[in-house]
Amino acid sequence: MTSSLRMLTYNTQLRSWAMQVGASPGLTLPPIDTAEIRAKILADKLKASAFDYDVVALCEVFDEDAREILADELKTRFPFQVTKVDYDHVRVRRNGVDEMVPLLATWNLIGQPHAISSGYRLEDGGLMLLSRFPFETCSTAALDPGIAALLPQMGMPLPADIPVVNFWPYEDTEGNDGDACKGVVYARLRPHAGGEPLHVFASHTQADTNVVEEHKSARSAQMTEIGAFVKACCGGYPLTQETFVCGDFNVLGEQSHEHVGIAEWASYFAAPGHDLTDQLTDLWGVHQAPGEPGARDPGHSASVRYQPQSERLDYWLASTTSQLAAQHLSIDYELSEVPLGHEDVSYLSDHKPLRIDLNRPRPHSTVESAIEVLKPSPPPSWPQYHPDPEWLVEGQVIWYRFDEKGTYDFDLTTQHGPAHLEVYLDTDLSRRRQQYRKETHPDFGDKFVLTSAPFYVKVQPDTRSGELLALFRAHRHTGSGPGDAIQLAYGDQVSEAFPSGGQRLNDDFGATGWSDADTKWFRLDGPQVDVGRKLKATITITGSGTPFAVALARESNGAWTLEDRQGPGPTTYTLTTELASEDMAYVQVSRADGLTPGDLAVSILAEVDLSVLLGGVRGEPRIICQTETSGWGADDIELTVNVDGVQLKHIDNDTIGDFDQDDVRELRQYFPDPIPYGTGVEFVVTELDDTSPNDVGRSMLPVFGDLLGFGKFVAEPGPQPRADGTIRGALNIPVDDGVYAVQVTVAQWDETF
Repeated sequence: MTSSLRMLTYNTQLRSWAMQVGASPGLTLPPIDTAEIRAKILADKLKASAFDYDVVALCEVFDEDAREILADELKTRFPFQVTKVDYDHVRVRRNGVDEMVPLLATWNLIGQPHAISSGYRLEDGGLMLLSRFPFETCSTAALDPGIAALLPQMGMPLPADIPVVNFWPYEDTEGNDGDACKGVVYARLRPHAGGEPLHVFASHTQADTNVVEEHKSARSAQMTEIGAFVKACCGGYPLTQETFVCGDFNVLGEQSHEHVGIAEWASYFAAPGHDLTDQLTDLWGVHQAPGEPGARDPGHSASVRYQPQSERLDYWLASTTSQLAAQHLSIDYELSEVPLGHEDVSYLSDHKPLRIDLNRPRPHSTVESAIEVLKPSPPPSWPQYHPDPEWLVEGQVIWYRFDEKGTYDFDLTTQHGPAHLEVYLDTDLSRRRQQYRKETHPDFGDKFVLTSAPFYVKVQPDTRSGELLALFRAHRHTGSGPGDAIQLAYGDQVSEAFPSGGQRLNDDFGATGWSDADTKWFRLDGPQVDVGRKLKATITITGSGTPFAVALARESNGAWTLEDRQGPGPTTYTLTTELASEDMAYVQVSRADGLTPGDLAVSILAEVDLSVLLGGVRGEPRIICQTETSGWGADDIELTVNVDGVQLKHIDNDTIGDFDQDDVRELRQYFPDPIPYGTGVEFVVTELDDTSPNDVGRSMLPVFGDLLGFGKFVAEPGPQPRADGTIRGALNIPVDDGVYAVQVTVAQWDETF
């Protein structure tokens, strides 16, 4: 094994039948008969994951059959397992052999933070920990004689040595959480023979039910217990060996640079004197994405039924003394997505899995330490970036940060081994941006259109062994010709400047039949999917005062035609055109004279009569019962979705399930991604208990430009549109005397188009 370490934490929502049937209304429960199916899907995905996990920590594995499926399916890949934790024991599996380890022994030999009074609970702790590394072991010879004599009488005979595992059940719980033996599990692992151990803790703390911070008093006590338990198991503070704590903490995650006023996060992670601040650190909110001026990704990992409905609840903490760099924390969307062919399963969990890639530190190996790719000032911006080649060893990565949005070409060449590059917006460090239309410039590399900045490029080896030499190059389009044209994304305003001091941008492009010297080229494309009509496009060009002219041109088989030409003279122009699928139109902006002394800067906005509803894991569509309709029992609903008057999907009641007050269902399994529309997307909710007309609710999702002013649409808190150009919110659908809401993400432009 190399210095690379890759781990995962995931709240699986694999609840037992007793928990599901006995739960109070309002919990976000999926259908009660899918736990085994979802466990098998998760196991298959973990085995096939290209991320190649070393350690996996799971929460809410309460269903016994699901637990057995996970343990059995993953025993080859992860032969060292904590399969169950409860109020008096830990169950482990080592190389296929099952063992029960009494907590009386582990507390005496490994660590007990303080006396405990809690006992039996209706449910176990729901935690599993799976490892490809072996457990450390300890001799039981030093066990307190009284405990050694007592254990056989309790039916827990003790072998000569036991794996170094431990569990601490929480004393303070509130509400339904008191039925489960919630706590924190510990395993001491040995990644390298003869090397130092790895300490891993995983927990699932007190959940809120109706409002954020509702049960923070109980959770605060639990978070203090985590610190005390870590100290007891690791031999005291400061921590001298690699220690990580993960899990679903049910704390609304914030960012250290952008604290929004919720006090709980700061009380743990920005409070000197608390163990979680002094001895451990929140790797996401304090380091990777601390908020502006750092990366702004909020890291939402879970959906809840109260506001805000998208939250970061899942965490990786590292010891403040850690000698490993957190190269990348990210949500494993691939792992969370239900594969095709499972119409009876809409989603795997109400949480998303959070992964971490660790390695020995090197310059620029984390988002926090990324190389800043600077540009000269004043404009024009730099066109090319050619750093020195970098040696990458045993899975170590290097990050680059770009502070200017635009059209880019990226190229990566390697020696001695394969590597790849990944592009991320700073507002989403989990989902890669896509290469634009698979276009590649023969000199500069693969094309990307980035409508938000800062953004990041990560260069990473394909394997975690050996070393290679990587050469990364970047080119920013300046519009010097059609091959260097700046891409116009629908709804995104592009600002560009010409060279100053009388310098011409370029000479006349001979292929056209008109003069186009000292001209910036921009490109506007029709969608790659056929929307059944041509798009009407309006391009508005505004200048800074220096005279300029504009033109609209097309090219076909090397022949250029001029559709429109205006100026020189005014400071604002409007061009219109129509775009069919795969059409390309070029906008030219020309100074009246390349030697004009005044500097020219222009802004261009291209708008089309098209909106895009994002589906799948990107759009995260879901439906929420905000107010249940009157009558007996749950609402038996079905959902129909019509796009521009044509049915896209009908989801019957057997598939979507019955709804009680505040129930949530994910819809991403049923919505393709993306969904283009021109007039509106209609959502029809039918309550099947009654066939009267008022038991059918209809709401139309309007086009992007009308969305924020629409009365039935409630935008999520924060700036809208968001930094990536999308709008996120909920469309309310009145049904009789109840209200349903569909959470959606809408855009005007999508890079896959």
